[in-house]
Amino acid sequence: MSLKKLAIILSHPVQYYSPLFEELTKQLELKVFYAFQPNASQQGKDGFGKAFEWDVDLLSNYKFEFIENLAAEPGSANYKGCDTPILGEKLQEYGATHVVTFGWHLKMYKQALAYCKKNKIPIAVRGDSQLNPLLPFWKKLIKRIYYPFFLNQFNAFLSVGERNKTYLEYYGISERRIIFSPHAINQPFWQTESKLKETTFEFVWVAKFIHKKRPLDVIKAFKELIREHSEFGRKIALKMVGSGELLEIAKEEASDCQEIQFLGFKNQTELKSIYAQSGCLVLSSDYGETWGLVVNEAFASGIPAIVSNACGCSVDLISESSGRVFAWGDLNSLKDNMLEMLNICANEPQSVSEAIKAKNQIYSYQKITESFKQFLIYE
Repeated sequence: MSLKKLAIILSHPVQYYSPLFEELTKQLELKVFYAFQPNASQQGKDGFGKAFEWDVDLLSNYKFEFIENLAAEPGSANYKGCDTPILGEKLQEYGATHVVTFGWHLKMYKQALAYCKKNKIPIAVRGDSQLNPLLPFWKKLIKRIYYPFFLNQFNAFLSVGERNKTYLEYYGISERRIIFSPHAINQPFWQTESKLKETTFEFVWVAKFIHKKRPLDVIKAFKELIREHSEFGRKIALKMVGSGELLEIAKEEASDCQEIQFLGFKNQTELKSIYAQSGCLVLSSDYGETWGLVVNEAFASGIPAIVSNACGCSVDLISESSGRVFAWGDLNSLKDNMLEMLNICANEPQSVSEAIKAKNQIYSYQKITESFKQFLIYE
């Protein structure tokens, strides 16, 4: 059997994916091709509201190459931000037998697709898109017409979860071409000794302070929870981690509630200890949240999550004991589920722990590795 050489196409180094590439390298021959390396200012523009650099190394222990990018303004937010016309030459030089793009929304990805179709090289796309009922009708119509033709040019689809599988099938992709490739994070990195406070149960919200993350929903629901249940027998608190355009508005909304604390932006290493001291994560986003990898982080840290039903991960990660799903934008639903998780964590901690461990076994790097191996069988 000839050596399979996998090429992965990605716009830029991403904190969630670099540890995955390091893990894949242990079992597969692969090389990652990037279009640009964002500086601190560029990363800050993506909703964070401040310039920063990740405090973990994103370019170690796997092969990679930055391809010449002709974009006037390199970036991943728009189609022309990654324009790499020599990508095909680089793939040929590497000797790629299989190619995986991490999306299809950039010119770089379509350049990879064109090269693979011309040279009869199997190409798969890995994504987490979900059907969005909030999308304008005209956008739905255009996608309904164009996507069945466009997507069927790929040989296979590495689908991260149920919502993404439904999305692909809606646009005419047959089930036999969809490979389960679950969203996962570097679990050992996030695993740390729990340091829960005995007197206070802390909810934690980790996100950018932008509209699709709906930070005000959490603040309002938490304040109502306190008003309705003044005597828990245990103090409760809400920690909000992140920065962004809605931060000052959120602080104003929370100004009359001393139990809400704003911790600002926290990098990967700092965030670990915050999860370890928390009792439950809250993810309040709308349908723009195609997954929600902070839930994977929380699970790796051993804490459950309350997730809106608009988030892509809600179907896959949340079971009866690993957390709760609430109707997005429904403050009463969120408040009631926060109260439920308070009681469950107090009375059924073992069930919560076992449910989280079960999810971590499925949504893991091991399962992703298996999915890439399955794709490498394609001829």
